[in-house]
Amino acid sequence: MRVATPYRHPISGIYYFRRAVPEALQSKLNKTIVKVTLGTRNPNKATQLFAARQIECEELFNAARSGCITSHHKSLLKTTHSANQPQKVVTLQYLFERFNQEREISKKTIDEAQKVISRFDGVYGNISAEDINGTIVREFKELLIKIPSILSNELRSLTLIQIAQEIGDNYSGRTLSDSAINKHLSVISSVLEWSSNNSYFSDNWHNPVRGKSIKRKGLKQDRMPFTDGELHKVFTNDIYIEQSRPKGGCGEASYWIPIIGLYTGMRLEEIGQLLVTDIKQEGNIWYFDVNDFDSKQLKNKSSIRKIPIHQAVLDLGLIDYIDSLEGMQLFPLLKKDKYGKLTQNWSKWFGRHLRSIGVTDSSKVFHSYRHGMKDALRNAGVDEAISDAITGHASTSVGRSYGLGYNLDILNQAIQKVHYDVKALRDLSSEKL
Repeated sequence: MRVATPYRHPISGIYYFRRAVPEALQSKLNKTIVKVTLGTRNPNKATQLFAARQIECEELFNAARSGCITSHHKSLLKTTHSANQPQKVVTLQYLFERFNQEREISKKTIDEAQKVISRFDGVYGNISAEDINGTIVREFKELLIKIPSILSNELRSLTLIQIAQEIGDNYSGRTLSDSAINKHLSVISSVLEWSSNNSYFSDNWHNPVRGKSIKRKGLKQDRMPFTDGELHKVFTNDIYIEQSRPKGGCGEASYWIPIIGLYTGMRLEEIGQLLVTDIKQEGNIWYFDVNDFDSKQLKNKSSIRKIPIHQAVLDLGLIDYIDSLEGMQLFPLLKKDKYGKLTQNWSKWFGRHLRSIGVTDSSKVFHSYRHGMKDALRNAGVDEAISDAITGHASTSVGRSYGLGYNLDILNQAIQKVHYDVKALRDLSSEKL
């Protein structure tokens, strides 16, 4: 005779109690099967809970046979009737909400982390957070590896399992990058680690995410610098040749932001939030004053810096453009999104714009200008410390954090050494001159 055991769901891994109702009792109980979730993926805990459900189920059947179903038995029936009955377990979502109460982070960071928690719950349901083990984390990571990096509107409403089933095993498009997958794992790890430190778990708990990060060999970097050929395409389209100004590019921002990015390596939001008063002159040196005044958002302390303006940018007429402005914003058509970011929508437009002009490599995005600037400074023989000062990269050297940093003249000498062997850029400058 086969011994009854907990049923493990093939996808979620959650264990269930299931037992067929004897035919003679089906009309009295108005059901053919008793099914209830045990709310765990731990096989030992499931076995214990299963035994308790067996006893309750026998009580229910005996009461039905005698025709004496009391309110107590009805409560048993209610408990065993619904597989969706809320379980008194501490879930990952519950802990995530309490975790957020103790830290000061942006709404955008919370929203992005919530997507991770929701994706996890969509696969494993409301299981006890303490029951999340290494096998679950590995399975979750393996599922993320299959997910496309860009989801259509139809796919966004599906769970990860449904997405994987929808695209099939032969999907050959671009999938989530290592960094995106590791961010998913990091969110879960942070919540679990905080929960353990705050005594939500038993003393012998260990973090199941530890050691599960992914680093695949032979994959392209997420972002790569533009080639000379790609830069030629960027600066020979209608924006620069016909002086067109696409609506999505926010007027003059479509012209100037790529040029400033190319010759400074500034982050996109740093450029977008520049004010007219942030373009200054010291002696005969014009420079961008990257600061955190007027509620500007910068990545870190090292982002505050002075960046001399390359002669090529001045030759293209940047100062004349600034003089023509009436307001304070350098790019007045940029509007803040719900997170207070000025360039989020512009970034999406720029991605579409690149594809429309034939730059189809998905590793090429606006941040590619930043990578290109680092390479240009290296190729010009600029010391790495000066390069970091220009691009706002944090230094690992304690000594570099002392003092006020490099003076403007040293930074200007380095900037003016930057050269791109792109005919389109030379043609733009000659036209202005």
